[in-house]
Amino acid sequence: MKALVKFAAGPLHLELREVPTPEPEAGQIRMKVVRSGICHTDLDYYRTGGAPLKPPVILGHEVAGIVDAVGEGVTAVKPGDRVLTQTTYSVCGKCRFCKKGQLNHCIARQGIGSVANGGFAEYLVNREESIMKLPDTVSFEEAAVVEPLACGVHALMERTNVCVDSVVVVLGPGAIGLLVAQVAKAQGAYVIMAGLTPDQQRLNLALELGIDRTVDIQKEDLDGVVKSYTENYGADIVVEATGARAAVDLGMKITAKDGVFIPMSYFPRSIEVDYYQIKQRELNVFGSSSQIPSSWPKALKLIANGKVNAKAVVSHVLPMSQWKEAFELVENKKGLKVMLDPSQ
Repeated sequence: MKALVKFAAGPLHLELREVPTPEPEAGQIRMKVVRSGICHTDLDYYRTGGAPLKPPVILGHEVAGIVDAVGEGVTAVKPGDRVLTQTTYSVCGKCRFCKKGQLNHCIARQGIGSVANGGFAEYLVNREESIMKLPDTVSFEEAAVVEPLACGVHALMERTNVCVDSVVVVLGPGAIGLLVAQVAKAQGAYVIMAGLTPDQQRLNLALELGIDRTVDIQKEDLDGVVKSYTENYGADIVVEATGARAAVDLGMKITAKDGVFIPMSYFPRSIEVDYYQIKQRELNVFGSSSQIPSSWPKALKLIANGKVNAKAVVSHVLPMSQWKEAFELVENKKGLKVMLDPSQ
């Protein structure tokens, strides 16, 4: 089969290759991949090669397709079923985190697209427990968006609670930002989306998706705007989804005293933060790392029930043979959620 393989550590070392088609073992399924989304972590794996990457490995962890074959003992799905896969390939099943369903913290966890082979391939094998059937109303493109949406669900439905009178600010109108903003809207919050002047098209899309207010921080004072909606207190919840160092400082600045600051974006290296602001203003900083099994059905229901418009964030679907162009679209911010079609 054709697969996009990160064949060595360090920058680049990514190549479309012919590799053996995997066979499902007991308790596993093999899916024919129909759509696989490109995440910024995939871009970082390509450009720099970061943890927890364990090459050689096939990249891609936002995956939807059709069950092609099943291993011994599999009963939940059958060949022909339309499915998506969660990102967990294996866990120890014994640690305190596994027992609580926090698989993202299992130290023995292996995820697809970083340690185990992922979805930038014609076929993918994963454990039965990670496979979810798709409602007939959910397309493969929408299903491949469930993974980043589940990250937003984990951040705003599981790490913290959004009240109907909450003012939520989302920094960064990328795919993650637009999805997490819709999660906040689905919970009844007043949502402000902030970006830069080059993000105007994305900010316009945010309004079309029902976001209440957008702010170009290069033209408006975000702190002043937020205070005008919060009786000068600041935002109840701020989500940082830019991956920019300056956004962390801005995010903490506009968070109300005793408010919640959620860092969601991926920083490949350490950054400095203003510890004094956290201490003095009693900010509640809730880290949010990927998602857990309970996040996925919630995310899928949000799409199936029309509470989240996943189609709107899918900007491009390219043949996997054009993976370099697809990665450039992501890197140059000319696309939102860019997907690969491994059949081409």
